[in-house]
Amino acid sequence: MRKACFMVATTAAITILSCGGEVKVKDVKITPVDGKEVAEAMSKEVEKSTDRWQERRAKGDTLAMPYKELQAYLPEIAGYTKKGGPKGNQVNMPGMGSWSQAEQRYENGDKRIEVKIVDYNASYAAFSGITALYKMGFSSEDDSKKQGSVDLGMKNVAAYETVYKQDPKAQIVLIVADRYFVEIESRGSNEMGPITDIAKGIAASGLASK
Repeated sequence: MRKACFMVATTAAITILSCGGEVKVKDVKITPVDGKEVAEAMSKEVEKSTDRWQERRAKGDTLAMPYKELQAYLPEIAGYTKKGGPKGNQVNMPGMGSWSQAEQRYENGDKRIEVKIVDYNASYAAFSGITALYKMGFSSEDDSKKQGSVDLGMKNVAAYETVYKQDPKAQIVLIVADRYFVEIESRGSNEMGPITDIAKGIAASGLASK
């Protein structure tokens, strides 16, 4: 049976887990700041995302893209071959709405890249608080990794990257048009350049304008 579990812990980790789809945001930490300022900043980001959703609603755009259509935004990656076909699913949860997900794994020798795209248009209220955290500009660094927001120079795109210091892996997360959650993770390399370019390509493929 598919189930969806949501956990937000701003002082520890943020995890979105759709069992059956496995949408995860892992190991995100917020640097110590005043709680009131965090609440106010989050509130502003949620208001912005709500305004964008209201604009889409006025146009009749209230549903998540079918996962088969979302798979069309999964990229080709130079030098990598796809490991199997694309996966995807549609989740409907009473009280939380629905969302769709598409994902693809890629291989190049001992290197791996995994790309996930989630359209949460029909459940923006459930996701907006979580995604707002990524747009607040927080950062964190310890002996194992360095995390923080990064400006990709793209309209309607917020990005957050994680570089691991002791393990050969890296991750970038995008919030696109307050509607799409894009996660790209590499294993076998902790270079940010390649996955950042992939992320830009996905955002530029038309998602940011929706």
